[in-house]
Amino acid sequence: MLGVSQNKKGSGKSARVLVAEDDPMGRSLIKLVLQKMKIGNVTFAVDGLSAWQEIEESERGFDLVISDWNMPIATGIELLEQMRDEDIKTPFLMITGRGLVESAVEAKMMGVTSFMPKPYSPDQLMRKINEILN
Repeated sequence: MLGVSQNKKGSGKSARVLVAEDDPMGRSLIKLVLQKMKIGNVTFAVDGLSAWQEIEESERGFDLVISDWNMPIATGIELLEQMRDEDIKTPFLMITGRGLVESAVEAKMMGVTSFMPKPYSPDQLMRKINEILN
């Protein structure tokens, strides 16, 4: 393994969250929700490769990864696959505009914790994050 810490689930202010989202508007919405939840320990990445680098470099690991599916360089599903291949069991919330049942099945087979289709409201995202962290 790459020395990535596998933390127990965190909640509230103590939670460490990694967000992989290439769309600036998507990042802004997620950031707004996390701020509203008073989660201040957030790391942002613009693609799956930079998200993976953040995971490798993190000393404590993350309590939650929120990732878009479609991103340049490395997709969210590729990030999830790499994490699970390295036995990193961090909860993973996949956000996607792909509404296909096949996509949800593929993500579940890869070990996704939860799946959120776009578009979504800030309240829906907040509920989903709370559900995962608690």
